[in-house]
Amino acid sequence: MNYYFETHERTEILDSLTEDQRSYLLDQMKRGKRTLFSNELARSKGTYRGSDQELDREIQEWEFIELLDGGLGNRPYRCECGMPLRYQYIVKNTETGEIKKFGKDHFEFHTGIPASVVKDIIKGFTQIDFELDEILYKVLNGWDSMILTLAKEFEIDLPQEIQDHIFLKLPLLDRQISRLSRMVYKEKQELNKKRQLQQLEEMRRSKQTTGMVKTNAPAVNTILRAEPKKISVIPNLRSPLGDKVHQFIIQLIETAGTISVLEVCEEMNEISHDFKGYYDSGKPKAFGYVAMVLDQLVDQGACRLDSKTFEDRWYSVR
Repeated sequence: MNYYFETHERTEILDSLTEDQRSYLLDQMKRGKRTLFSNELARSKGTYRGSDQELDREIQEWEFIELLDGGLGNRPYRCECGMPLRYQYIVKNTETGEIKKFGKDHFEFHTGIPASVVKDIIKGFTQIDFELDEILYKVLNGWDSMILTLAKEFEIDLPQEIQDHIFLKLPLLDRQISRLSRMVYKEKQELNKKRQLQQLEEMRRSKQTTGMVKTNAPAVNTILRAEPKKISVIPNLRSPLGDKVHQFIIQLIETAGTISVLEVCEEMNEISHDFKGYYDSGKPKAFGYVAMVLDQLVDQGACRLDSKTFEDRWYSVR
């Protein structure tokens, strides 16, 4: 979801915040843009057609100061050439101290920075503005903070930027929620493994079983893995994941022999699909659809369901 406010709306919401909240958000935005400006200039060394010396000079010569937005329909600012502007980029020449103010079309003309680099810089600036608007939107409309409860429950060591938001009572960004969800999910998996191993050890010590120890909740590393094997039928699969992802799942299980739904979801992070990310519970958003596909393979005689727990399900090629 893209969040967007016009300048006057953004200002109005910012004015409703505490001084500490407002200062933090504006400082983070400016700092983020300065960092992005420097990083994009440095990164462009791999694509710049001029000499390294020329680009090094451009990188060292300019420092980003600020981007001003006059608001929808307004052009209160001026480019160096005199053109009225809604958006005015302000940079400083680090050698002379000269301040330059211009629009995006004259960015390259006034600084000598390549147009391709300017495009990436402006795109990055827009993303930073979207993140500010996302926080302001959540300030107005509220947000689901359940992930913070889960993080506290699992004693997650929170990244500093998330600690800052909590301290200032600011909503988390979607990307921060996703990051925290992955951390919670990983911690839950580790905790489940420890519990299952403890259960196995207790059963072994009590000598209630002989030979292979069995449990109704096997850990991933206690599952007996089948040898890699090709599926012997041509499956007819239907799910919102689409045919390309279906084929990817088939290749995974053929290569692995045995694979779980969670393992498939992790592998799918490396490819493009519409269900990336995690719920606040930490479970991958694609989990249900992956299980649906694997169950269809079972129904069509291509695979078998080896084991299942509340957290995961394991499948093998027949």
